[in-house]
Amino acid sequence: MNRLMLILMKKRLKQLFGDKLASRVFETQVVEVHARIAAMNVMTYLGMPVSVRVGTTAS
Repeated sequence: MNRLMLILMKKRLKQLFGDKLASRVFETQVVEVHARIAAMNVMTYLGMPVSVRVGTTAS
């Protein structure tokens, strides 16, 4: 990714999740971070294009 895309992605994630954790207790902060990561993984998965090889013949 180029630098501009990384900056835009960071800005978008801050808009979605905020830049601070809401929890004060460490154990709940861990759960909150895991939930954010799971949500980011789903968004990444949904945004990935489906790749298909073109120009091959089936044998």
